Amino acid sequence: MKKLIHSMLFLCTLFTVRAQEKVFIPEPGEGISFNTSSLMIVGANASYLPSWRANSQEVQLLREQHIGLSHFGIAYGVGYSGHFYHGNVHVNVDPDGIQTLSFLNGQDYTSNRFATEYLDGVLEFRYRTNSNKNGRYTRLYIGGIIGYLTDSYSYFNSDAYRVKFYNVGGFNTWRYGTYVKCGRGPFNLFYYFGLNPIVSSGVLTSELENATSQNFGFSITL
Repeated sequence: MKKLIHSMLFLCTLFTVRAQEKVFIPEPGEGISFNTSSLMIVGANASYLPSWRANSQEVQLLREQHIGLSHFGIAYGVGYSGHFYHGNVHVNVDPDGIQTLSFLNGQDYTSNRFATEYLDGVLEFRYRTNSNKNGRYTRLYIGGIIGYLTDSYSYFNSDAYRVKFYNVGGFNTWRYGTYVKCGRGPFNLFYYFGLNPIVSSGVLTSELENATSQNFGFSITL
């Protein structure tokens, strides 16, 4: 009888140890995300020619809440983003504040862009696989952004002169969209899909009235 009891106790202990080995213990979620991406404009008039130099730069500060001992979590926080629309259209601002467009086709210049900056609110749904011995895992994060416009400007630079106009009007006060981050370790692919137009009024509506933005690039999560 004693041998039977000892055997049962041994088996129970063995099963308990094996069950504990299978329990998923989530790694601490990343709190900082740097996103750099190529900026694509969808729905612009044919006369607007974007440059390959168009890009977006973002930093996000996030706090994560695990969903129990699962592979899932929810992160939320704030971010700041800059969007640089390089192309052939220059926004000029007269001394009286009137904005006009000029097309730079065939002209030589070093740089031409208009740009926007947004303070973003971020919500992110996270999935992570089991970690390897180095603590690295594969991640799939799906998020949403709502941003408030904080600055906008137009910039032109050539051998002849350089000019920058601040507080260029007409850009949407709010931006919102969804994004995906997918990767392993600190490195990820990043894709953003804008859900509302880039501009809402002003001279740029003639070229970008129905245009939205999409981004594809890389994200580093720390």
